[in-house]
Amino acid sequence: MTRLRRTFSNTVANALTRSTQHTSTPEKRRKRQVPKRVVRLEQRSSPPVMVRGDLAGLLAPRKKRARSRRRFDLALGVPGAEMRLPSLPFVSVGWRLLSGLLVIGFGTLLYQAWNSPQFRVAEPQISGLQRVGQADVLAVMGVVGEPVFTLDAGQIKERLLAAFPEFSSVEVGIDVPNQLTVRVVERVPILAWVQGGQIEMIDADGFAFPQRNQADLGSLVVVESNTLPPSPGPPDQAGSIRLMPVEMVSAILSMSAQAPPQTRLIYDPQRGLGWREPQGWEVYFGDVRDISIKLRVYKAIVTRLQQEATTPVLISVEHVDAPYYRLER
Repeated sequence: MTRLRRTFSNTVANALTRSTQHTSTPEKRRKRQVPKRVVRLEQRSSPPVMVRGDLAGLLAPRKKRARSRRRFDLALGVPGAEMRLPSLPFVSVGWRLLSGLLVIGFGTLLYQAWNSPQFRVAEPQISGLQRVGQADVLAVMGVVGEPVFTLDAGQIKERLLAAFPEFSSVEVGIDVPNQLTVRVVERVPILAWVQGGQIEMIDADGFAFPQRNQADLGSLVVVESNTLPPSPGPPDQAGSIRLMPVEMVSAILSMSAQAPPQTRLIYDPQRGLGWREPQGWEVYFGDVRDISIKLRVYKAIVTRLQQEATTPVLISVEHVDAPYYRLER
């Protein structure tokens, strides 16, 4: 019995072992044949990213480049032998360094030019002066010793025209290193207007300017008056004052040719132009129209008064058809 049990047990065990081997091999095969699951992630489009400034350098760090150095080898007298000298780094000059050097250089040149006596005006060259003294012109200009770079020709011209009405034109030239030239044209006085002790010189165009020299009156026609001439004209571009029209200047010159020598003319706003006779009376002719006829009438009146031994104080020939005289004022 015992043997039968052992034999049965062994038989059952062998059967179970075989069944297990047969069942395990297909399962392993099945496991091998089962396809692996591949998990694929859907690639979704990400929003665009904009990089500004130096952020790109942060994302992708830059590699520092090794600075190249200049290499020098010195050949010796022995064949195949040489000596290597210490290498020198390459020096790169940037635009900031170059601009800085330029600024420093220009600043140095400007400082030297500003303070150098070579670029300062020593004495201006002035031409065309007739009645005005050079010292007066230099005092008004005020440019002696000044750097030539600071001078303005327009301002100097305006200063001279404002200070000297007798200048009809002024030209100013500035040349490096320190030359300043001034050319002026003076007005030529042909008569003098005396009013209340003040004397104004008048040129042929009727422009007035002050008297500079007492000797000027010796050769000029002098007109005495208590008022200004009628209808003074506008000033010119230089600002000079036109005291009287050109027609009145011509009338005064024509009247002076008819007056006795060394006689001053007189002007009255109501009676016009005339002169004062050496005998003491005044004669008025109004204007120079029909001056030849007025002179004949005046001489006839004087002859008659002399015959009568009468001395008038005023004779008026303003109107040819109505002359008159007065014995008292």
